[in-house]
Amino acid sequence: MKSLSLSTILTIAILAFIWGSSFILMKIGLKAHDGSPVLSGIQVACLRMMIAALVLSPFAYQGYKKIKKSDALWLFVVGICGSGIPAFLFAISQQYIDSGLAGILNALTPIFTLLIGLGFFNKKTHSKQLLGMFIGFVGATGIIAMKGSSFENGVFSLLIILATVLYGISVNTVSSKLQHVPAPVISSISVSIAAIPCSLIFLTTPYEVILVHPEGVRSFSAILTLAILGTGFANILFFRLTQKSGAVSAASVTYLIPLVAVGWGCVMGESISLFQMLFGLVLLTGVYLTHQKKSS
Repeated sequence: MKSLSLSTILTIAILAFIWGSSFILMKIGLKAHDGSPVLSGIQVACLRMMIAALVLSPFAYQGYKKIKKSDALWLFVVGICGSGIPAFLFAISQQYIDSGLAGILNALTPIFTLLIGLGFFNKKTHSKQLLGMFIGFVGATGIIAMKGSSFENGVFSLLIILATVLYGISVNTVSSKLQHVPAPVISSISVSIAAIPCSLIFLTTPYEVILVHPEGVRSFSAILTLAILGTGFANILFFRLTQKSGAVSAASVTYLIPLVAVGWGCVMGESISLFQMLFGLVLLTGVYLTHQKKSS
């Protein structure tokens, strides 16, 4: 297996820290210190897209002049599947699920990246990767089961899993259809596409809570950080990594994201059981096997 360059390793580490921290930032945006709600999941998602689009607007302005008409559909797919809908799914689910567990379930992304690549992008596979997908799904099922058998836990865990399916679509699209488009252009235009409906939705919500609630500014600051780093800067790094290393290799950043997410969860007083951690390791073992090349 080809060894990773120092720049690739550094990029993966930076992405893992930023995205591993995104779950706790969403939690801070959603809830006050005492656990009471501040912003709604819909508001968090909308703010995230709106701020990120604003920050990336200089790239978008330049990018619109360079893209081909044939790229428009794929940029729309990346905007909706890679940013827009997952932002809502994660924010809504984290009103009920701890940030550490959300980070662990997010590790399904490489598995769905491979599965979608096989089904729709003519990618090849072999027995180790198929075994890895099976083991990964066993791990995810165990995590959800250990969280509790209530309907609420199951539904909101499934929202996170749906988000990873959408991420898989986005990563494959970038890798297969947008190799020729600069990463800042992909990130800025795709986020701008997602931000348009988000802006309209946000105006229908009680957004004055940011100024009225005692912890409104704290929550807004967390989402501001999330939008600039997690959706703006990190997306550019990730799309560049995807173009350079391929869809599945780029998605391997999710190996480290759970460690960061669980670490922040522990710092913020969240609890995670030993069995949940063990099933998390099972999931990551499955992810590892999906990255294995076919034996000669």
